[in-house]
Amino acid sequence: MNISSPQTTIRTLLVAAIATTLTASVIIGMSGTASAGETAIADTAPRFTVEQSGKRAVKQGVLAYNKGDYSKAAAFNRNALHQGLKTKHMTVVYSNQCATLGTQGLYDLALAACDKALELTPSNWQALSNRAAANWLNGDKIQAKIDIKSAKAIDSTADVVTYNINVFG
Repeated sequence: MNISSPQTTIRTLLVAAIATTLTASVIIGMSGTASAGETAIADTAPRFTVEQSGKRAVKQGVLAYNKGDYSKAAAFNRNALHQGLKTKHMTVVYSNQCATLGTQGLYDLALAACDKALELTPSNWQALSNRAAANWLNGDKIQAKIDIKSAKAIDSTADVVTYNINVFG
C-alpha cells in the first residue's frame, strides 16, 4: 500500500489548485477582457492537445474535452480503451487521456497515460507534447523541455508545440 506523506498530499492539492486557476485564467482570457495578471498567467501555462480519430469512441471523448467536461471526457476515454481498438487508435486515446487528466491537475495519472501512448507509438508528437505539459505543471521542467523538443523534432509546425516551446523557454 502506497501512503502519501502529508507534504506530498499538500503539494498535490496545491498543484491541482494552481492548475485549476490556470485553466480558469485561460478561459477568462479567451472569453472576454482579462486583467494584465490573468493574461500573464494564461500566457505562461502550457497547453494540452487532443487528437481526433475516425472511431466514435474517440470522438466522444474529444467532444467532451472540447466542451470543458473533463470528467466526462475521461470516462469516454476509459470506455474506449476497453473496446479492442487498433494500436493507432489506442495511442490517440491514451494521449487524449493524458491531456484530460493533466487539465484536471492529475499529473501522475496523466503522465502514466502519456507513457502508455508512447510505449505504443514512440513517435506520437501529441503524446510527447502532452507529457511535456504534464511534466512542466508537475514541476519536472527538465523532462518537459526534453519532451517538447522531441515533439518538435517530429512536427515542428504544430501550433501547440510552438506555443509550449515558448512557454518553457
